[in-house]
Amino acid sequence: MQNLRKSKSRAPKATMADVASRAGVSAATVARVIYKNGYVKKDTREAVEAAVAETGYSPNKMARGLRTSRSFTLGMVVSESRLNAFHPAIAHVVQIEALRNGYTVLTLNNHADPAMETAGVRSFLDHHVDAIIFCSAIDPANVRLVASSGIPTVQVERPIADIGGLVTVDAEQGMRDAVDHLQGLGHRIFAYIGGEVDTSRVEAPKYLGIEVVRERLFRESLARHAITIDEAYILSAPYYDDGRPPRQPGHTLMRRLLALNPRPTAVVCGSDLLAASALQAISEAGLSVPHDISIIGYDDSVAEILTPALSSIAQPIEEMGKKAVTLALQSIDDPTLGDQTMSTSTSLVVRESTAKPPTPKI
Repeated sequence: MQNLRKSKSRAPKATMADVASRAGVSAATVARVIYKNGYVKKDTREAVEAAVAETGYSPNKMARGLRTSRSFTLGMVVSESRLNAFHPAIAHVVQIEALRNGYTVLTLNNHADPAMETAGVRSFLDHHVDAIIFCSAIDPANVRLVASSGIPTVQVERPIADIGGLVTVDAEQGMRDAVDHLQGLGHRIFAYIGGEVDTSRVEAPKYLGIEVVRERLFRESLARHAITIDEAYILSAPYYDDGRPPRQPGHTLMRRLLALNPRPTAVVCGSDLLAASALQAISEAGLSVPHDISIIGYDDSVAEILTPALSSIAQPIEEMGKKAVTLALQSIDDPTLGDQTMSTSTSLVVRESTAKPPTPKI
């Protein structure tokens, strides 16, 4: 009986992507035909209509009735995508997931400039985008500008305005696993290189800066192993520096750590970008990773292409991007949902940059 039921089960419901594939067009074009929103050439429209009939695709009638004047376009604000690979990685996932759902994406790099962000957001509104995803906003006023226009907003990882959808990241598991891993290898002399950002504009006191949280979790993880750490071994600076000479902060802070006595044998960094420049400083000092020093990054954005391949506390970039799109589309379909939050967690990816500490010289 069980096998018989399986044989009579219905075929999977066709999706907009199935229609697009059969018609040889984009999902956005399918959406324009179905929702009669925007110009589509006659032969293309007929091909889409035929594909709809052949696949049996049925659009969400409730969603269509809620709002028929959609542009099927999302806005995406990223911060410093030129220097930080994490942000374009999120944007890439958002673009792919949006296309799968019949949406295109307009992207803005705010270059950490509130005025540029404001101009970009106003441009998005002029283009009648259906929602805007921030990764991440510089000024909460820009998030509120969007919300006041009746457009859904989603903030990824770094909430700055206390409004709209939010994708959060729990750093605890990844940081705990990183310290456990290094302690298990035998390390006892730890150091931490963290990032610094301006949190003066953050609206909600309940949201601690993510840099503060990462450092706190590092300290707590050490305490679990009864390992004490001197404040000289915990350093922080902005993630990147456009100044000259073009030495990134991770390089400068790593040199300070190398001058300490005793020198740390294990260093956890608050981003892959900080870790990459720390690797340069270690190499320039005639030392090697992981023979002399073990190092762990954060984000897992460029970790695998560094030398050596970097162990890193991975943020679930694909999951974060997909959830951001899900929140945006849910709010577009049902404006009465209110503010929604989806959570994700970090995990440790072990590669070639960690090993047992060097044997002390006698």
